[in-house]
Amino acid sequence: MSARLQKGFTLIEIMAAVAILAVITLFSVLSFNAITKGWEVSTEYMDKMQRTDYALNQVVSALRSMYYPHNGEQSYDYGFQLTDNGDGEDPDSSDLIEFSKTGSAIIGNRNAVADTVHRVQVMILEEGSREWGTEIMKTGLYARQCPDVALRPKDDDVDYTFANDEMYAPVLIADGVVGFNCRVLKDQEQAKAKAGDEPKFEDEWESSNSVPYKVELTFRVADPEGRSYRTNTAPVMRIIRIPVFEQSQDGAATPSDAEKDGAAGGRRGGGSTTGGNRGQTGGGTRGPNGGRMGGGGPR
Repeated sequence: MSARLQKGFTLIEIMAAVAILAVITLFSVLSFNAITKGWEVSTEYMDKMQRTDYALNQVVSALRSMYYPHNGEQSYDYGFQLTDNGDGEDPDSSDLIEFSKTGSAIIGNRNAVADTVHRVQVMILEEGSREWGTEIMKTGLYARQCPDVALRPKDDDVDYTFANDEMYAPVLIADGVVGFNCRVLKDQEQAKAKAGDEPKFEDEWESSNSVPYKVELTFRVADPEGRSYRTNTAPVMRIIRIPVFEQSQDGAATPSDAEKDGAAGGRRGGGSTTGGNRGQTGGGTRGPNGGRMGGGGPR
């Protein structure tokens, strides 16, 4: 009886099978890594977008709680100030805004001045820089705050304004925000743009003894891979109607009456738009990036 012939795999066949398996494994690993990387980048981007949205909502709330005294006069101590440094696509070209407000927005409800009137500055600061005596550890949206002029200690030897660089250190609101641009509508007439007209928001605000009619805020978020999102991505933007606009024009209209008169285009009191500060000129101050802030004369 003859022995049964058994056929096995040759060395070439085994090597070919191993090579095919290696190629399949390599593609599987690369695909898995690409999917994992995409998931991580998307998760980090969404996290930064949420933090940016939170920070923007804080600034929006602060602007809506803007304070202006009801004393029949205009005042540079309570006016809105804008430092225009550029288009706001990176820290160096980001704007700085300053205004008076009440409430806990931006500063937190545990802050000692949360229940009183106070001034705030909002800006973008870059990691590694040193601003107002503080080394910046993370690039992001920062704020400074100081007490209202009426609440500051009376001391001729100490400057309790923002001009005292080291007295009010910047506090981080949200990291990952790499750009900030602010534009303003000066009054109701600018807001009445006809269909097809270009928006009348402007980059400059010189009337530092009053506040604008509306403010447009645009924040830009850092790329998870270290780049900066620019015009090819959707910016985070808000437009805010400032409640005390009419009051800042003549210092007399109450908020309730201002809303009614604003809709009709009129004003209560008939006061001069220059109020009790006629003849003054706003000297202004400089922001952290060298831009001019304020500096305009009365409206």
